[in-house]
Amino acid sequence: MDTRTYFQGKSVLITGGSSGIGLSFARLVAGYGAEVTLVARRRPLLEEAAVSIRREHPSASVDVLELDISRADDVARVMEPILAARPVDHLINNAGAVMPGRFLELPLEEFRGMMDVNFFGAVHLCKAVLPAMVARGSGHVLNVSSLAGVIGIYGYTPYAASKFALIGFSQALRAEMWPHGVRVSVCMPPDTDTPQLAFENRYKPAETKAIAGNVKTLEPDAVARSMADGMARGRFEIYPDVGSRVSAMAQGVIPGVVRWVCDSAQRKAGAPGAGGG
Repeated sequence: MDTRTYFQGKSVLITGGSSGIGLSFARLVAGYGAEVTLVARRRPLLEEAAVSIRREHPSASVDVLELDISRADDVARVMEPILAARPVDHLINNAGAVMPGRFLELPLEEFRGMMDVNFFGAVHLCKAVLPAMVARGSGHVLNVSSLAGVIGIYGYTPYAASKFALIGFSQALRAEMWPHGVRVSVCMPPDTDTPQLAFENRYKPAETKAIAGNVKTLEPDAVARSMADGMARGRFEIYPDVGSRVSAMAQGVIPGVVRWVCDSAQRKAGAPGAGGG
């Protein structure tokens, strides 16, 4: 189906919609005629994002929703009246949290926090939205994972775990939802030029930076377009660029080679005791 047609007149709810990939996606589909709801924790950023979309698309329907998606009770309470007023046709679980660092140095709270936002945040929204989608026999959920959800690398033990979990969740959810007419997709972007990446780069170990240097950084608009096009074409796995797809294929077919490439980068960065295998 044509991408514009797939989103025109649809209600699209986007978590992490105040910046980065989420904002780029919202701006894109608003231009296609979608009714957009931006979800994030900080209202000032949400309002700024909404203004920027309306400035580009004066006739766009843009709502904002201040919500901490890691809190299941809050999500259920806030979403109930929203869903009673109008359906959510497309749910984009894009919100994410990340703090790179070495496993032995990262506090346990970082592991719980990333799992709460990156994984359970998507679960909470799906629990709220999917019953109505199933009841009417239509809808689409897109979970935004990461290339780090396919290939776990140095410095990303908590983040990779949460993003791997999101891919597994998406695979199982797709199997349960398609008999009801509800689509599920999952996107695996590489490093993308967003405020989150700028934050990450301040804390990445040298080994992580060396490995990440092997992958091209994308612009959020490019990732957003790939997401929208992939959804319209009914794709389950969405890779925004050829490099990401090739990396994921290599991990599945020749994982030893992928480890060798990553380990070689670690050695050059001076990782103690870095070995293959």
